[in-house]
Amino acid sequence: MLKPVPEGVEPASAAAQAKAIADADRSLADIMQRMAGTSPLDIMNVRMIVEPQAASAAASNASSSDLAGIREAHEKAVSCLETDLFEGWDAEFHKRIFASTRNEFLTSLHDILRVIRNREPWLELKRRTFSEARRQAYCDDHAAILERLVARDAEGASSEMRRHLASVSRNLFGESGGF
Repeated sequence: MLKPVPEGVEPASAAAQAKAIADADRSLADIMQRMAGTSPLDIMNVRMIVEPQAASAAASNASSSDLAGIREAHEKAVSCLETDLFEGWDAEFHKRIFASTRNEFLTSLHDILRVIRNREPWLELKRRTFSEARRQAYCDDHAAILERLVARDAEGASSEMRRHLASVSRNLFGESGGF
């Protein structure tokens, strides 16, 4: 059912606006469809750009409750010895950092990355490269990130996140992978 054209708006203008909205919806759907096939290396490269900035924003914007939630996710990951449980809490740690930025667009971008990372190519890569030593190293990295977040050290949180993601990238793709 068509909505009535608001008073003072020309019908042709309203039709043009409706077309523009429909075109934008189609464009967004097209973009999302293309993103579904994104390679793990491309996802990692985007993470290397976005996540250090998110950690910096979180250091400045996180509430004490947010920091407690990030700490909880870290502690749960530390206690998980089984790969899938660890991966779930690892993802939650990163999700909570994004949520604490107080930037809805940035949080939504993380959600898109997370959906793509839950697809088989990424999951298979993670399974092949997972080890107890790497789990422990990632937990140590997360502890350093958390420490900088709690200290409200935006530059330090960004630096620790960048270091962590560089380590993840090397583990997944070798020395030549990622930025």
